[in-house]
Amino acid sequence: MLNKTQSISARLSSEDYTYLMSIDRNGAVTQSEKVRELIAMARESVGVESFARAYLASAETMLPTKARYVDENQRSLLVEALLEMVAEGAAAIQACADAESLAPALEQKALPAIETFLEKILLVAVQKDPRLIDPGAAQTIQQQLRDLLQR
Repeated sequence: MLNKTQSISARLSSEDYTYLMSIDRNGAVTQSEKVRELIAMARESVGVESFARAYLASAETMLPTKARYVDENQRSLLVEALLEMVAEGAAAIQACADAESLAPALEQKALPAIETFLEKILLVAVQKDPRLIDPGAAQTIQQQLRDLLQR
C-alpha cells in the first residue's frame, strides 16, 4: 500500500529538465510541484474532463452536418452560430460531467461559446443585410432584441 505521498528519483536530460522547470501553472515553483503539475496536465489531456479532447470528439460528430452545410453553398450566420454552439456546448458538458459542482463548472466552461454565439446574433441584429438565408429571421431577431431592451 502506498503512503499518502511517494518519493521518486529521476535523471533528466538538460532539455527535459529545462521543460520541467518552465512549467508555470498553479504557482508551481519546486521540482516536486512542477512534476505534480506535469502529471495533472497529462491526466487532463487524456481524460474526459479535457475540454480540448471533448471538443475534438464533438466537432468530429458534427462533421457530416457541417460538410452538408458547406456543400449546399448557402451561408447563414445563424446556422454557423448554432453549429459552433452545439459542438462547444457538448464539449463543455462532457468536460464538466464529473465536476463536483456541475452548474458553476459548466457555466464557466460554456461562457466562451455563449459569448461567441451572442456576438453572431448581434451581427444579425445590427447589420443592414446580414448573411442569412431567410431575411425574415433577421427581422425576428431584431424585434426580439428591441422587445427585450424595452423591458
